[in-house]
Amino acid sequence: MDNQINRYDAYVIAGDTEEDKLFLETMKSNLESSAFNLRLYIKSRDGPGDFDHQKESEIIMNSCEKIIVVLSRDFTQNEQCVYLLRVAISKSPGFHLRHIIPIHREECLAPSCIRFLTANDYTKEDIRTWFWPRVAACFKKNVINIRTAKKNLPAVVCLPDIIVDSFSSEKQQEWRNN
Repeated sequence: MDNQINRYDAYVIAGDTEEDKLFLETMKSNLESSAFNLRLYIKSRDGPGDFDHQKESEIIMNSCEKIIVVLSRDFTQNEQCVYLLRVAISKSPGFHLRHIIPIHREECLAPSCIRFLTANDYTKEDIRTWFWPRVAACFKKNVINIRTAKKNLPAVVCLPDIIVDSFSSEKQQEWRNN
């Protein structure tokens, strides 16, 4: 094995049923197409034959920008999926960085640790025409990053300075002109 680190746009956590495999093929053909040009890490395709907890965890933590979680009825019964979801949550414990993208492949209850996240719902036939563009939009780079936004804020802001500045004649004239 080479020492080169491969970078992926997303790590895909999904079950290993036939329905999940068919959905992964559909996802791959849509998101990795030239329209969206995303690079997905799919364990059954890109991973080693046997499940290696440490290797998969390192890939999630170091090689992937986001994590797509494909939810189905048997997701919570699959120990590998639950483990990988916990690793994904540990990457961004407060969910500030929006790393996890849940997708409901079929009607089911999401695990309690991600239930509050807005999921993309593949079960609704009427929205499937714009389903994949919506998922791909989660990867746009112009989304505000909390850490970056904090760096652009001044270290200290004094309220009297803001109040005095807002009542200056130049500011009042500027507001009237706009």
